[in-house]
Amino acid sequence: MAQRRSALLDAALTVFEAEGLGGLSARRVCDEAGLTRRYFYESFEDIDTLTAALLERTTDEVRAAVQRASATPDLPRPEATRLAVSHGLDVLLATPAKGRFLAAVHAAGGPVAQRRTKAVEELATLVEELLAPRTPAPRQHDDTPPLPARQARAAAVAAVGAVLGLVDSWLSEELEATRDELVTWTSTTALAIFTGMAAAPDHTAGA
Repeated sequence: MAQRRSALLDAALTVFEAEGLGGLSARRVCDEAGLTRRYFYESFEDIDTLTAALLERTTDEVRAAVQRASATPDLPRPEATRLAVSHGLDVLLATPAKGRFLAAVHAAGGPVAQRRTKAVEELATLVEELLAPRTPAPRQHDDTPPLPARQARAAAVAAVGAVLGLVDSWLSEELEATRDELVTWTSTTALAIFTGMAAAPDHTAGA
């Protein structure tokens, strides 16, 4: 069953690449996979849940690549951030349809929107671990102090939103930039958000 499910997801990406989101249907995906619709409904309730599952698989691949890159020891935060962004972007560029798919589902609703929200939360947790250690760490190599938990989470959510916005605009060809420029801009933006949050006044002090 897992093999058929994977085949259906692969077929969905192929159909999307040829016909866009509007071309996705149980019939078209099954035709592409060489499977009957019985097997489709064994794995998915409808085309929306399949689309959400394809989004989940793609974002999991990106998150895993970012996590592997962020595990590199003793890198200063700017280099660690750039490496993480670069590895995540490489997942999308290795199969361009994946990048176009992520950009296309940006405004989708239903199960797809729920999965996208969860993916953002998971990425924010990863970014928080990378850029906002609770205590001074060798990798910081700068004067940015450790952030309290609430500020660290706020900075992580803001950084992920900003980075995804830039990547979505680039993938949909609204933003003109080379790959290296995009990596530089996104990593710099993420770092700037954390630096700015560290400099923000603590309104809970003395409360």
